[in-house]
Amino acid sequence: MNRLGLSTGAIIGIVVAVIVIIAAVVAVVYLYKPSTTQATAPGFVIPMSDFTPQNVYSSSFAQTFCSKVGNVTITVWNTYSTSENKAFNTSLTSFEQLYPCIHVEVTYGVSIATSNFISAAKAGQAPIVYRDTSDDSGKLFAAGLLLNLSEYLLPSVFEQYLPTAAQNFYLNTPSAHGYYGLPDNINYIVMFYNKQYITSPPNTTDQLINMCLQVNSTYHVWCIAYGVGSEWGYRFAAWFAGFGGQIFGPNNMPQLNSSAMVNALEFWYNLTYGLHINAPDMNPSLEGQLFTSNETAIIFDGPWDLGTYFKALGCNLGAAPLPVVSQTGLHASPLIGSTGWVIASPQASGATPQQLEAALVFILYMTGPQADLNLWNYAHDIPANVQAYNQAVSQLKAGQLSPSCLNDIMEGIFAQAQYGQKFPNIPAMAYYWPAFHQYATAYFANQTTAQAAAQGMEQYMLQQMAQSGG
Repeated sequence: MNRLGLSTGAIIGIVVAVIVIIAAVVAVVYLYKPSTTQATAPGFVIPMSDFTPQNVYSSSFAQTFCSKVGNVTITVWNTYSTSENKAFNTSLTSFEQLYPCIHVEVTYGVSIATSNFISAAKAGQAPIVYRDTSDDSGKLFAAGLLLNLSEYLLPSVFEQYLPTAAQNFYLNTPSAHGYYGLPDNINYIVMFYNKQYITSPPNTTDQLINMCLQVNSTYHVWCIAYGVGSEWGYRFAAWFAGFGGQIFGPNNMPQLNSSAMVNALEFWYNLTYGLHINAPDMNPSLEGQLFTSNETAIIFDGPWDLGTYFKALGCNLGAAPLPVVSQTGLHASPLIGSTGWVIASPQASGATPQQLEAALVFILYMTGPQADLNLWNYAHDIPANVQAYNQAVSQLKAGQLSPSCLNDIMEGIFAQAQYGQKFPNIPAMAYYWPAFHQYATAYFANQTTAQAAAQGMEQYMLQQMAQSGG
């Protein structure tokens, strides 16, 4: 049994049922079978049906690819964290050994969701391959800057990823329709806590407050480090949902001007400036510094930073779902999103058909079962590939993670999935981030009221939607 009162098997069973309903998993056999269908994309020499996760791991396919396509170079922008890069580099080494004809030029340390890609794309100098969040790359796809993978890969390819993750990279709008990326993980935030200060995580916000008051008075450290006023609404979306709100309502119209937004903002303002249990003037970097130096008990973050926290705290690190909001009885429900690999359109990158073929092979490989399992083993990212996901679940059920306390930590991370919310994968979501950032910052700087902030957020989104025709 764990701290939630559930056995490991029960938690995994719940998580599997919530994240994905899989009728059956077909065993993957890495044998390249030449396609009997010779349909190829314009300028391609490899049939469309031969681009599958199974084939790209096959030495016979690799040999055929190299003999037909020849030497080719692709440019890649890498957005992984330090621990994720250990997995990526392992996968990259094996990829280049299998495909000596594909030279991969990697730019490391690129930030996710920046304007750099758009600027490069407008100049025709975007990287051929880019790793991005599903929502940001959806914006790029809607702008015509990414390849429509539905036109290059068979539908069966997208079925080899968790449905939630695959759908995160699917857009259906008048201007863009299809899959635009292949996912490499499922991600969301959880509550990380330091067992030096908190032995059992709070299940409700009332428990959170009482526990934090005790932590502050006993240990004289900040209980929570969460900079609401400095973020862009990604983590706050969970609390907004916990207070009964949703970002979009009918017809995908924003619904930020609500009592839920007001109450959620005031809740965190009170924890920060009223009860003094949340550290003020925080940003993600400062939050991490406080947590890794044992100067705060709780932080809200995703499994992508697990390696950093575990290195600092070791088995004193705990993870659990966000608490139930006592005022509403609803769970704080984080956005269930994904990151993954996308390919720039030829107009954005100047790629030749053969470079696009190599790019397809690359992203299929990097989201295939072995590469995804590398991400799990090195960084404990939750795999998006079905086969890798099932292997990760099997390891967790058997308590095979080392050191053994990692099993308990990952239980808490997996348990959060049953309380998540679907990521709004629509172009208008791009306006939520600056809307929240502008008005939440003003509210926490005492420049406006919570009511005015909620109204301003929604008005900003509506104005941006009207200007873009959406």
